Amino acid sequence: MSKILDHPNVAFYGRYIDDCFAIVYAESEALALNLIKETIKFDGCVIEWAVSLSGCQFLDAFIFKESGKLHWKPFVKTGNNRERVPWVSHHPLDVKRGVYIGELSRLAVLCSTKEIYIGAIRDLNALYLMRGYPENLVMSWCKKNIQERWEKRFALRVAEHDESILVWNWFSAAELGKTVTEYWSAWYEHAEKGLYSADSSRPLIKPDPNYVHDLDDVRPELFTQILVDGETEFVPDLRKIGLLGSRWIVSRKRNTNLFDLANVWKKTVFRKLDEDIAEKGGVVPETQNVNETYHSALVEAAEQISIESDNEIILHRRSISQEREHPEFGRISKSYNR
Repeated sequence: MSKILDHPNVAFYGRYIDDCFAIVYAESEALALNLIKETIKFDGCVIEWAVSLSGCQFLDAFIFKESGKLHWKPFVKTGNNRERVPWVSHHPLDVKRGVYIGELSRLAVLCSTKEIYIGAIRDLNALYLMRGYPENLVMSWCKKNIQERWEKRFALRVAEHDESILVWNWFSAAELGKTVTEYWSAWYEHAEKGLYSADSSRPLIKPDPNYVHDLDDVRPELFTQILVDGETEFVPDLRKIGLLGSRWIVSRKRNTNLFDLANVWKKTVFRKLDEDIAEKGGVVPETQNVNETYHSALVEAAEQISIESDNEIILHRRSISQEREHPEFGRISKSYNR
């Protein structure tokens, strides 16, 4: 495959599972197709190529040339019935909202300009209205999320700390418990005699006499006596509460914490807001005429839009400002595509 990547007439080549895509410099479609066929070959595999001078479909996008630039927009494959979760389903409201916001993110990546993106969102909103979603509710979701999804479409999430994940297959809690409790038991036996070891294979660390264990509420009878540099120290004894003899199992449920309560509160607030919007807006019948019901929400705003460039959308403003207003992007927001 190194030949195709190094070929001077191939501007780009990539493959996603069994779909290949290439941008080739050639005098004609036939020459471009012949170059790809002769260069890319897989043993025991027959590749069907499609070539075009102006544009082609790849996965969920249509890549095309316009005004000397390469653009892309969403592509709906043949046979796609464009089903969505209907409004009358019993899915929770936050699930329905999450699916819609996910669509916003997907379409943002599949659009090369904001003009194309807004057109794709209009089509998405009309699709949801056809599934019976209240118009006010859909427009509320749209205004709250569309700007952010466009600005962060290619953003990479940077972890603030090490988020490495340890995955254990066939994890045995009993074996882990045995290893830990046996070590604790051995430490107590050696500590009572003042015998410590720095052996890396099984270290028995001597406690720091200046360390405060912060267990002031332990009953006196639950302490044990150990030796540290010939001096007597008292430490809590886990053997006296039966911990070392207990069997370890994997818990399927954890205790509720502050973050859980905050998430529940947030979901409750969002659900209540969405329910209020849905109740005030009413349910649009599934057999509605989208052009009529959607006219008041989009057509009037669309008439105000003037496209000055591929990356700017300017509306008439009441006063001179460095801000940019986007009708479907909700509140005033700065233009990041100057």
